[in-house]
Amino acid sequence: MDQNNEYFWSIISQFNSYMKSAIDGPNCINPQICKGDCCSIKIDVPKVLAKEYIRNGYAKINDFIRSNIFSFQLRFNEKTGKCFLFDKEINGCSIHNSGIKPPQCWIYPTGFSNPNNEQIKCKKTAGWKIIDFYKAKQAESLLQYFIFLCKIEAKKELKLIQRRLNNSYNSQNQAFSLKEELRKIPPSNLGGFNDLWDHISLLPAEGLSLQMKKFCAHYNKNCTYLADNFINCPNICEVISTKLVEFLHYNLFNYIKEEGADVSGEYPLYKLFKFKKFPFFQ
Repeated sequence: MDQNNEYFWSIISQFNSYMKSAIDGPNCINPQICKGDCCSIKIDVPKVLAKEYIRNGYAKINDFIRSNIFSFQLRFNEKTGKCFLFDKEINGCSIHNSGIKPPQCWIYPTGFSNPNNEQIKCKKTAGWKIIDFYKAKQAESLLQYFIFLCKIEAKKELKLIQRRLNNSYNSQNQAFSLKEELRKIPPSNLGGFNDLWDHISLLPAEGLSLQMKKFCAHYNKNCTYLADNFINCPNICEVISTKLVEFLHYNLFNYIKEEGADVSGEYPLYKLFKFKKFPFFQ
């Protein structure tokens, strides 16, 4: 683990330890009892925790989606409708016993509001209950510290968007070049941009889009496709791809400061182009 975050890891370790002995419930690894519904909730995690999952082989970089709460959200498996950490073979979370399970997963569905030791129903069966109220309260305090640290990290990570833009722009030492990727697609196929782990990527349009037509008309007025054949333009030209990258460098961080980060890290053109404070027509 990263020794520079010793306090964070202390909180995570203590929280996991408390919760293992603070709650009791049905046998969730029995598929006849539990259908894994808890693993269908959306969970946000800080980057420091995401990096640890990657380091331990539980996850890959593309398993994390940008979030507007903490730094990332755990990816859903589209086929199962569950968090990617759900393991069908064990009918449960693959990191349940790792000591670094997200705190939010521990408290669902019990929460921290059961002082009278009443049964709390989960989605499929009754029986969840807090058996050690003191440890649950200690865990609740730790959770507040965890949230506080995650929000601080998320603010710092958001400010690093300029670095991710630079990674996307300077292709000499990068596997991905935003400008080169733009040159490969028609302007009608571009829906916006996606803030990923270490760079900015393209967001495909849903179907065909005319969002780029006005941008193209402003910076490349002599384009032969503009008059009545924009949809058939085969790829974004050198001039437009350069201007788009410049537009992002000038606008994206300011847009997020004014409008807020998107829950998935996706920034569609129709939102960016409507950002009146920093218009692209200059």
